[in-house]
Amino acid sequence: MNIVDFDLCHVAEAVCIAKKQFGSASAAKGLPAVDVPDMTELANGLGVAAVDEGRLVGYLCAYGPFRGMFGTWGTRDESRFVGVFSPVEAHGVDSGDSVRVWQRMYQAAAEKWVRAGAAYHAIALYEHDASAKEAFFRYGFGQRCADAIRKVEPLNARPVPGVAYRELPPGSAEMVRELRRGLDIHLCQSPCFMARTDEGRQSWLEQVKHRDSRLFAAMSGDAPIAFIEVMDEGENFITSYPAMLSICGAYCLPAWRGTGVSKALLDHVLCALQAEGVELLGVDYETMNPTAAGFWGKYFMPYTASLVRRVDCVE
Repeated sequence: MNIVDFDLCHVAEAVCIAKKQFGSASAAKGLPAVDVPDMTELANGLGVAAVDEGRLVGYLCAYGPFRGMFGTWGTRDESRFVGVFSPVEAHGVDSGDSVRVWQRMYQAAAEKWVRAGAAYHAIALYEHDASAKEAFFRYGFGQRCADAIRKVEPLNARPVPGVAYRELPPGSAEMVRELRRGLDIHLCQSPCFMARTDEGRQSWLEQVKHRDSRLFAAMSGDAPIAFIEVMDEGENFITSYPAMLSICGAYCLPAWRGTGVSKALLDHVLCALQAEGVELLGVDYETMNPTAAGFWGKYFMPYTASLVRRVDCVE
């Protein structure tokens, strides 16, 4: 087996591997039928291919390098967080000795990524792919995020007395500004320790209030105490399925956690979307955030695992 640069000549075979891997994930997790995205942009000099007797048995590519990884863009710190990202379609293995193939490919690809100045290496794997997880865990990766999915069916949650649930009208982003700020502060604390300066937080708050999304809120009187934000698409190609929407933000005030407010709000969202004919709802969340992982894990099924490694020294 030889490890070579990933080039346009490998795209057709890579698409076949990607379709095979997605088919396996779809069978395991009940994912919707969508097309694998175009892969020509993966021939960007950052990828490698594993070739055995003239046949492509694996490929590992990435996009980047990006400054300001993990939400640090637009801040004085963004130059500290340069990384590359390999989404689920940007890699795959079709070999009986998959762990070895993954490791050989990463060794070659990581050399390119570090040479490009990327200290952070992020890769999204299908959650059921035990061989890929094993290979990357051995090379210093740990899980940071997950994508999860569920059918749009009511939870039949009991409403919390004194709390109303409704969709906020367009242009109401300012109503949940303090809740978003609370979410950002929460993610900066242990065990997440997500880096954010005050400057970065203000930049993020300004950007997200202008995105095209829908806001649902739990209200105590005139004040929102929890919100869920929904968008047409999420962070991988699977969320492009026409009858699927994705949760892109959620937070509940600490004083109201454990009361059932968040479950009842999610139930309200599911009932509203079901009435509109939406079939599936997705969410991406930090698995290193125990509050989020505990909540979403009850009602959604993870189908990807995003892993990250930080390289100690980049010249």
